[in-house]
Amino acid sequence: MMVLPDSFPLLTQTVKVLFLYLFLLMLLILNLAHLPLMSEAGTRPAFLLIGIYFWVIFRPNLMPLPLVFLLGILLDILSGGLVGLNTFCFMLVALLVNSQRRFLLGQSWQVIWAGFFVAVLMFQSVQIIAYSLARWQVPSIGQAVASVVVSVLAYPLLLIPLMGLNRFLVSRGRY
Repeated sequence: MMVLPDSFPLLTQTVKVLFLYLFLLMLLILNLAHLPLMSEAGTRPAFLLIGIYFWVIFRPNLMPLPLVFLLGILLDILSGGLVGLNTFCFMLVALLVNSQRRFLLGQSWQVIWAGFFVAVLMFQSVQIIAYSLARWQVPSIGQAVASVVVSVLAYPLLLIPLMGLNRFLVSRGRY
């Protein structure tokens, strides 16, 4: 059991927020990792998009647009893809989700999950269009569909630690 003293509220909150950013870093690393079954099929789940989507809805003050931009650029550089593409997609999703934030906050997790399906579908569509224009050939639609399906199925699994971290961020006293 970890006890953070209430005598240092700023330090306590800083440590809590650090956990959030470490979790986002873990999602970024998962995005870059070659997962055995998925790498062979060419499927790339959008783990980082799950984190960005969730935090833009539930803690937009901790997921400002400059951070979304930074995460996108970092993923673009580390992945070796088109520089700016993930950045553009993340920013687009963050702006659209932020515009619908009030609606989404009042909904059940299934509606939020359906919203994520729309977000990942849009994300993947922009990626297909960009790679088609850059390489003058259409990437495998089957791989893109598989990436959407795997990302949508991963959302409820990551929702558990995300909700736990969200509760941790707003909690006071003993942990």
